[in-house]
Amino acid sequence: MRRVVAIVAAVALAGFATVASADDVSVGASISYGLDLNDPASGSGNSSVYGGMNANDESFGVDLVQVGVSGSRGDVSYAAAINFGDLASAADDTDSGDSAQLAVANIAYDAGGVTVTAGRFGTPIGYEVLEPWGNGNISRSYGWQAQPINHDGVTVSTAVGDADLTLGVVNNFTVADTVGNDADDEMGFIAALGTSVGDWSLNLSGIVTEEADTTDITMGNLILSGELGGMPLAIEANYREDDATTKTEMTGIALYTSTSIGGADLDLRFDFIDDEGITTSADTEVWAVTVTASWALADGVDLRLEYRHDDADDAIFNDDSSGGTDDALDTVQAQLVWNP
Repeated sequence: MRRVVAIVAAVALAGFATVASADDVSVGASISYGLDLNDPASGSGNSSVYGGMNANDESFGVDLVQVGVSGSRGDVSYAAAINFGDLASAADDTDSGDSAQLAVANIAYDAGGVTVTAGRFGTPIGYEVLEPWGNGNISRSYGWQAQPINHDGVTVSTAVGDADLTLGVVNNFTVADTVGNDADDEMGFIAALGTSVGDWSLNLSGIVTEEADTTDITMGNLILSGELGGMPLAIEANYREDDATTKTEMTGIALYTSTSIGGADLDLRFDFIDDEGITTSADTEVWAVTVTASWALADGVDLRLEYRHDDADDAIFNDDSSGGTDDALDTVQAQLVWNP
């Protein structure tokens, strides 16, 4: 049944694209292999640092396959995308376990300087995205784990002077929410502001929401990007607070840069997080260094190899060789990305 659903979804998008032949069809795919050098037991791996976020410490995986369509008719534009693979459920509220997961489905109307978008759309919060081909590294930062991925709701976007402003009302914190995307009567409010500071780009975004009438969630994100010494540099800062019976919070920073050596592109990330119960069960500080090399095998096809080292104040990583847990983690991963 799951395979039938996936085939029907793909055929439906293909048919839609045929009818709207003047519009854009996008495809992307990613497969990876991960090796966790801590060698945790099968099914209890350190999934937060794996490309496909699965629990297998040594395995091949289909991270994501995405098929999407987008286009416009006069002042109205639309976008839709369906995901398959290990990461698909992170952007969908389907509980049936079907292979096909709806990631994006929205319609936007340009009212002359103001654009209103309704439906399911990607979050304005954060530097990294769900799609592997949208990131320079195979794994993702700790801050990304605490961010929303997409939303169901309505946004209004406009230009205010030299800045782009977006305000919106959405269901919950994110679509794949533990309390159910459509089950709660509480709404969330999102905002994003993008502008320039000299030669640098500045983006501020955030969300305020309440879940299940018990937990208030506040998250803010800042991204500053430009060049330093001729090299691209992006600085991302995150803050999140969950205020329930027990308040938990997280602050973090990530630095992203890249360069080329010979025929390889190198993407480097330094990641630090002070986590008081948001993404880990222990109150701890974690830092990670990630180096990813990429080679273009053909037009739109890249091979990536990555080494990552994580270090924490507490023993939060599964590690069979040390008797259960460890405060350090080393992973090696390989990934093929197709995004024509």
